[in-house]
Amino acid sequence: MAALGEGFINDTFLVETAGTQRYILQRKNKTIFSNVPGMMDNIARITEHIRSKGQETLQLVATEDGKWFYTDNDGEYWACCVFIENSVSYECADTPGLIRSGGMGVGQFQSLLADFEGTLEETLPGFHNIRYRFEQFAEAVKNDAAGRLGGCSGADREEPEESETESGEGSSEEPGVRELRQLVNEIWRRKPAMMDFYRLIENGDIPKRISHNDTKLSNFLFRKDGSVLCAIDLDTVMQSSVLYDYGDAIRSYSNTCPEDEKDPGKVRMDPERFTAFTEGYLSEARFLNKTEKDRLVFSALYITYEQYLRFLMDYINGDTYYKIRYPTHNLVRARAQLALLKSMEAHYNLMQQTVKTILTNF
Repeated sequence: MAALGEGFINDTFLVETAGTQRYILQRKNKTIFSNVPGMMDNIARITEHIRSKGQETLQLVATEDGKWFYTDNDGEYWACCVFIENSVSYECADTPGLIRSGGMGVGQFQSLLADFEGTLEETLPGFHNIRYRFEQFAEAVKNDAAGRLGGCSGADREEPEESETESGEGSSEEPGVRELRQLVNEIWRRKPAMMDFYRLIENGDIPKRISHNDTKLSNFLFRKDGSVLCAIDLDTVMQSSVLYDYGDAIRSYSNTCPEDEKDPGKVRMDPERFTAFTEGYLSEARFLNKTEKDRLVFSALYITYEQYLRFLMDYINGDTYYKIRYPTHNLVRARAQLALLKSMEAHYNLMQQTVKTILTNF
């Protein structure tokens, strides 16, 4: 048995046997996933649905008593699935063809589950709920737990004074505090647009469907010819807007730099990558309603903004959630996400026109 992957959430192992069959064994993170039995039931149900359509998917291995998980003496949860042979995985996409295949993978997964009936367990309550994130953010800024806002009052106001939106030249604040308050103001001034989008989900104009909720490239397997095989790492699958999947994928695929690029001036959204992914996605996602199609591009801004908020909030809180490699890591991440968001905003009309053009082909 050998460790597999970096294991940021679950501990994953490749199990060799005396025969030819290999397996993936995982110790599930019960801190992040508070209802592992419910999560495993979700995975069993959606993989059964996909398999009923003759498509490749994960194959869970049950315990001797018929459960999809095993609980050890320490209360840890373990799950097992068959290793999918003759498959390839990638950490990043560096060609238009692979980016397009990645888009097809996300669209195909959603499409296969578009007719799924029943209710799944909510494995991550409040995930992508921006109303809740705003409450968290306001509390974080108000408390200033790590003292990084310099104990200055008023940063939790959603309508800062006019002087606070300027460069800050001549201010008595320390440069670091001044920059941080400006980063906070970038959150508040975009709040109305983000809430307008989220209300469409709350009122059902953008419906809840089965979504993966972690659409990075490494969560999809490919055949050796480059075509997509299936989605893996299904722990986060639940009922939410499929636009979250698309938006998060664009945030990842279209970024020209790492998520923690230290020079935000280098960060930009690449229109060619955006086009390649969207072509692949829309070739499979034929089930979208008009409102979903109209808000497809904005979902990329929404998810990028949310990630910006979360990195900035964690920095203000004293780095209590995300793992960091150096003291300003979360601040660096926040700057990079803001730069990506601004690039998306600058390309917004082009992205919208690209989607309209692609949709005429389907």
